[in-house]
Amino acid sequence: MVVGEGSRLAAHVTRLADYQPLHEGVMEVSLRRDGETRARFRVKGPTRAGLFTPVVTPREAGTFRMQVSVAASEQTAAFDLGEVTVHAPGDAFAEQAGGREGAITFLKEQQWEGGFGTEVVEQRRLQASVYATARLRAPGDQTASLRAPSDGVVHPHGNRFPTVGTQVGEGERLGTLRARLGQGVDMASLQSEVEQAQARVRLARENLKRLQGLFDDGAVAAHRVHEAETESRVASAALKSARARLDAYTGGDQSAGVPLIAPISGRIIAINTSPGEFVVSEQLLLQIAADSGTRWLEARIPEADAHRLRQPSGAWFTEGGDRIVLTVGDNARLVTAGGVIDPVSRTVPVIFEFEDAEATPLLGRGIDAQVYTGETVQAIAVPRSAIIDDGGQPVVYVQTGGESFARRPVELGMRGVDYIAVDAGLKAGERVVHRGAYQLRLAAVDPAEAGHGHAH
Repeated sequence: MVVGEGSRLAAHVTRLADYQPLHEGVMEVSLRRDGETRARFRVKGPTRAGLFTPVVTPREAGTFRMQVSVAASEQTAAFDLGEVTVHAPGDAFAEQAGGREGAITFLKEQQWEGGFGTEVVEQRRLQASVYATARLRAPGDQTASLRAPSDGVVHPHGNRFPTVGTQVGEGERLGTLRARLGQGVDMASLQSEVEQAQARVRLARENLKRLQGLFDDGAVAAHRVHEAETESRVASAALKSARARLDAYTGGDQSAGVPLIAPISGRIIAINTSPGEFVVSEQLLLQIAADSGTRWLEARIPEADAHRLRQPSGAWFTEGGDRIVLTVGDNARLVTAGGVIDPVSRTVPVIFEFEDAEATPLLGRGIDAQVYTGETVQAIAVPRSAIIDDGGQPVVYVQTGGESFARRPVELGMRGVDYIAVDAGLKAGERVVHRGAYQLRLAAVDPAEAGHGHAH
């Protein structure tokens, strides 16, 4: 800056709440010395979104402290830019080149396009966690199983067989178990039995009618008529039985057979049979979970990480795009933390009980979960999204100026849910990029892709 000459400043103002440019406000630039304001310059609005360009025309030479303030309807802010030199007219001075060696330039206009954000590095309390495969299920005391009461063939009751997810009521008939046809018995023989029984009924009735007429004429004794009546009733009973056996396998009688009744009200969560299948006594047919908001998260910890489990303090998983965090003693209860490795899956089970207000029907589905091991540390940490894998080396991008950034390799420590501890490479108070870090990596690889810089 030179006395009597106007110097236009380019001041970019960003709202840290959403990393968007300030669209309105008044900016004031002050030159102070010895605790007094020696000159003040004001501009009543940005030249364009986020960019204020006040013109500073100093009236005297010397060293001053430059301060900038911005007043907008939503907030005010003040910035101390340190000492600046104002030269006298005709003074010889060297123009200093801006920028920093090795810096990555990422312009404010690019940051404002969206998807950009920074965060101050600070000490945080982290909870260690391990990966687990898991599933949601109903609590053990809120499920019921329906088993086959005897050997037989499963048939639907009504027009359709129940399916997984079907809502049922206690006592509702879900199907029918019918006896299996014996060896050497087929549908043709059952139909033949019905036809033979019908023929015997006709003959018995005709004989009864004939004997009744003879008895009326006094040609036969009464006991002959009684014998004929008995034969007719026996033949009718045999026909009824033959028809029942045939209907049991043709669907003519939906009630024939042993009814399969729902033991509780709820939703079917598993079906282990299908219509027409032969089952043996006590075979599991289906399972029902009661309509309750209580859920179990059954997590399986791999054998390699099982030694890290001290006292599981909770877990988290993602459901429908939302992260659900379970904390023992707050919104969850530890049901069990098995101390034995399953010989088949080579995992250790850990079960948490929690209340699901929406009582989601998606029981039994597999999910990825993280289980807190019970270990906690206090360490410098950064958001997970700030870590970039650069050729196998974890790096972060540190903001060194408004539009300048530095690539910083780091050594990582404990991994929490949202934050990761940094054992080396960062110090508290530095600001790292946690949104838009990948775009910065591209800018570092090919600066031309990041746009052209401009002078300040």
